[in-house]
Amino acid sequence: MENLLRRCCIEVGIVTSGSTTTYAPMQFYKKTEEYAVEEQLAVVKDEAINNALFFGAIRRVTKLEPIVKDRVRTPFIDRPEIMDPSLLMPYTSAMVRFYGMLNLHKGTLDEVTQVVTPGSKVYVIKDGSFLGNFIKLSGRIGIGSHKYSGWEVPLDPAYVQYHIGVFGATGVGKSRLIRGLIDELLRNGFKVIVFDHSGVDYSTYYKDYTVGSKAISISPPTIASVLASKARLPWQSYGEYLEVAVLTYVMGEGDRNELVNRRVGKWGKQEFLKHLRQSMSRMSAREATVHKAGLFIDYFVNEEFFEELNKRSVKPGDIVRNSLERGLTVIDLSQDTDLVVKQAIVADVINEAWDMVKRGEVNTPVGLVFVIDEAQNYVPEDSWTICKDPIETTSREGRKWGLSLILASQRMARDIAANVRANLGTVFFSRLPTQGDLRELSGYMDLADVNESVLTQLGIREFFVAGLLNPLRKPILLKIREVR
Repeated sequence: MENLLRRCCIEVGIVTSGSTTTYAPMQFYKKTEEYAVEEQLAVVKDEAINNALFFGAIRRVTKLEPIVKDRVRTPFIDRPEIMDPSLLMPYTSAMVRFYGMLNLHKGTLDEVTQVVTPGSKVYVIKDGSFLGNFIKLSGRIGIGSHKYSGWEVPLDPAYVQYHIGVFGATGVGKSRLIRGLIDELLRNGFKVIVFDHSGVDYSTYYKDYTVGSKAISISPPTIASVLASKARLPWQSYGEYLEVAVLTYVMGEGDRNELVNRRVGKWGKQEFLKHLRQSMSRMSAREATVHKAGLFIDYFVNEEFFEELNKRSVKPGDIVRNSLERGLTVIDLSQDTDLVVKQAIVADVINEAWDMVKRGEVNTPVGLVFVIDEAQNYVPEDSWTICKDPIETTSREGRKWGLSLILASQRMARDIAANVRANLGTVFFSRLPTQGDLRELSGYMDLADVNESVLTQLGIREFFVAGLLNPLRKPILLKIREVR
């Protein structure tokens, strides 16, 4: 133990009164206060415990002074010139928040079951490479190292299926973190489909695996939903008419003269409007309802939308099968400017994966991960989208079949639907736009004293990871490695 401490650590202070099994108060030596930095990893050596070290992170660093107290008013407050600096005795206190016990005999990370003795020595870990000997995983995902100790923290691939969230303000490095995750998932045998909302964060880095969204076909029921959304027609009143009209248009059912004048499945705005009116009339829709549907689609949906439907030849099933064979497919959604069309593609691809599972076409668990960039556009808190149901279904039930989610967004609260974010087993978070997001996170997992003031100091590519993927379970600060 002594050799380990000399080689990897620096003695910085002692434990004071008030320890529990979750944390130990401490004070730094005067000569080592330079090491009083939030999120340093530390070990505590208790002479009463053999072959084990308390292991945790330093948090709540505070500078105190016995004479000038925050809750006691003294003459020095109003007349600081009379203060004799030689009388001051400033000191720095902190908490060591425990991750566990390093069992030096067994080489395991165990639960803390004893309370550390006051007066025990505290050591800051300067070289954390030895910590890997205490984490036993069947696989390993490595995307970065602890910011101060350099320990390459191994993440557990067994918990990818419990879904992952990546949250942080613009510019903190979310896409670089996710690219690192993608590379590691592929190395561990997972299959990945990336929905690249902006077309710049993933498509440009995985060009050989990228498919433009304009090439992907949309299923007839989804086309009906898109038309209702674009034309601002309430689904409750017009959904059934639109679904029947789109299906019969694609399948070639309808007026004989109409079929003679057009090729079945060939989309055209005027041709479809004519077919829609006939189809609604056959379904005994009121004349005013028929007129409104035709008028709104004619006004709000441009000709280019129908022309582009003819160019969409790649089926969602092809996307899923290609991903299962090659490992990765990136869909560049930026080619479609209409958000509702992007949502439709996300819905159809995820639904197709579910259909293939239900039909027994693929072995389960599939090991297929859907990466949804700018997730607030696809599964928002307060509004319905075409793809919201399949994403929510995957978050609730996908684990059994090996269908997983990685959702990226600036915010957690109010950006992502509550029943989806509640199913995120692992969360990476950096600087957040509002304090409400940190409170939201604390409602789902133990943040172990990580507070807003710490987050505001984080630099680019610095993220906390908390949850199941993290073998420590409590948050640890990572510096994400630079990726291509």
